[in-house]
Amino acid sequence: MPSLVDLQFLSGSGVVVGLIVSAACVVLIADWRLALFALALEYVLLGLLLATIIHPSVALVRIIAGALAAAILYLTMRSRAEDQRKAFWAARRASPGDRSAIPRTQVFIVGLPFRFFAVALVAVTIIGFASSMTLLSLRPYLLFSSLWLMAIGLLVAMLSRDTLRLGLGILVFTSGFSVLDTAIETSLFLYGLLNIADLLIALAIAHLATLPSEKEDTRRRGDLP
Repeated sequence: MPSLVDLQFLSGSGVVVGLIVSAACVVLIADWRLALFALALEYVLLGLLLATIIHPSVALVRIIAGALAAAILYLTMRSRAEDQRKAFWAARRASPGDRSAIPRTQVFIVGLPFRFFAVALVAVTIIGFASSMTLLSLRPYLLFSSLWLMAIGLLVAMLSRDTLRLGLGILVFTSGFSVLDTAIETSLFLYGLLNIADLLIALAIAHLATLPSEKEDTRRRGDLP
């Protein structure tokens, strides 16, 4: 019969696999719906991971904070998608044969092959780092999860051209930092601050995403008489 430690290891390993896939989807998938779903799934898995080191009711707070942050970004992304759809059809009606006039949003500064290579490089680096050292006697799956989420969050932030995708990267980074901080210092005060910080980050990113870009501002000024 497996011991409690073995059951915790097996459950933690399954959650780590889910975190690997969900975090990788944020940087590999350009579609905002799938990326936001991956972030929401990551928060659920993060709560399950934290439940192995803190009380489940306390870990549930992390899931609720993540759900609220994802809801804030979803409303902003949906509103922007509707505005882009209207701009698309307006450009099509104004210039039917000119495709250069149709607005397009670039999410990343590089293509999918480079992003896939970057994710693979990060995975190999973290696997080697987590397997070769121990940090304050942390369990290997906790150390790997925290480093993986923080590294992927930084990668998303560096490769993002879109403000909202940058926000997803920041939230992924704070998720990894929360694992490391909770495993090292089980302080409810710091834990609460991290949850509040996620909500504030989501609100700030949502506000920045609603601001008109320099190109749109120039076009609007050009339309004035």
